[in-house]
Amino acid sequence: MRWLLNALSTSVGRKVVLAITGLLLCGFLVAHLAGNLLLYVPDGGHSYNEYAHALHKQVLLLAVAEVGLFGLFIAHIVIALQVSAENRAARKVGYAVTKSKQEGRYVMEGIRPDMWMLVTGIVVLAFILLHLMDFKFELRGEAFYKSEAGSKLSPFDKAKALLSTSNLITIVGYAFGSFALLAHLAHGFQSAFQTLGINHPKYTPLIKLVGLLFAIAIGVGFATFPLIWSMSH
Repeated sequence: MRWLLNALSTSVGRKVVLAITGLLLCGFLVAHLAGNLLLYVPDGGHSYNEYAHALHKQVLLLAVAEVGLFGLFIAHIVIALQVSAENRAARKVGYAVTKSKQEGRYVMEGIRPDMWMLVTGIVVLAFILLHLMDFKFELRGEAFYKSEAGSKLSPFDKAKALLSTSNLITIVGYAFGSFALLAHLAHGFQSAFQTLGINHPKYTPLIKLVGLLFAIAIGVGFATFPLIWSMSH
């Protein structure tokens, strides 16, 4: 753990840890999306229910995975805020501006990547909290988690209820959050490799392309659940 503390004590080290935690979270996104895609299997929810039940049977492993995942999220968020604050402090002004031909007027050159990542990251965090509220902590109300007879809904039926077109908070929140995730990954994926020193004229264009395709696949993949799957059920 000493190497980690040493890394976190420097600006460069924090950026490296930020890149590593980001890539590890990308791996989680792939696994999570792969499992959720079972919602599309046309077997009445059997495949998705089997997947969910098998996952929750591994009580100890699931607890360890959740703690580890929580730690990754917290570390990524805290370090991202630190790096963003350091980047702002390194500049005399918050935005780069250039003086226009008319005296006293300025034109913004654009939003900096670190500010873009901060804004999209905040939206993604809100998306995650909404998702946890819906599926993990079940805070919506019994209608989303229990049948009219009072029995607990299966994982497939719970997803169906939460992603129904009548649940506008979830539909809008999930769709908006998914596209914010796309935007966050579009820059973050290739930036992580650059931070780790994988930056070469021969490979960088390919990494950027792979990063963009990955971001589209993940963002659009998650967006399909509220926008498409709900409308067909």
